[in-house]
Formats: sequence, structure tokens, C-alpha cells
Amino acid sequence: MASILVVDDEEMDRILPRSVLEDAGHEVLYAPNGRVALRIYQGRDVDLVVTDLAMPEVDGLLLIRQLRELDPRVRVMAVSGRSRDKLERAEALGAAVTLAKPYTPAQLLEGIRAALAPAPPPTDLWK
Repeated sequence: MASILVVDDEEMDRILPRSVLEDAGHEVLYAPNGRVALRIYQGRDVDLVVTDLAMPEVDGLLLIRQLRELDPRVRVMAVSGRSRDKLERAEALGAAVTLAKPYTPAQLLEGIRAALAPAPPPTDLWK
């Protein structure tokens, strides 16, 4: 299936999605912050980055910006338990999906499915 990088400074928030994602057939990689996530993304073939937005050092919003500079086609799912405003900013930066914490396993899998779905083809506005 997909290679998914889960980025969160809270260890339990990195570990809990593991069984859900692995049971669904995904390979799961982990990073405790945005700086480590960038190194992993540059060194591995990652299909989706699932990032928390509130982290020390490199937070999720900065991580999304930096990932998009490295790869404009990066697929990102942003999660946050603190602020709907941060989720909206993540969408504006290009997150394909946002999800508020706490979430259910079904919500996580639906978000993953939506984030990995092929992008619709561009429309030709000049026709």
C-alpha cells in the first residue's frame, strides 16, 4: 500500500496510529519533530506525511512549507487537538486533509484514503 510518515512530538500519538495503519497494509515511519521528518522524507520514498501541527523546534505548519519547497507534489495530512485555526492554515499551505484530535481509527483511515486519492486533472479555463 503506502509509505506513511507520522510526525508528532507525543510518543503515544506516533504509536497509536501504528496498528491501525499497519493492519490496513501501510508501511509506517515515525519522526518526533519536523526537523527529523525532513531528513526522513529526503532519504526515503514517502507517499504521505501525517503531521501534528503543535510541536517544538519545527512545528507542523513550518514542516508543510518546507516539504512543499522540497517537493510541490508532497501529500500531507495535518492533525491537531488544539486549534481549528491551525488546521485551516494547514489547508491554506497545501495539506490535502485535516483532522482534529482525538480521532477514531475509522476517521484516520478515511483521512488517509482521501489524502492518497489521485488529484483531479487540471481544468483548462481557456476553452
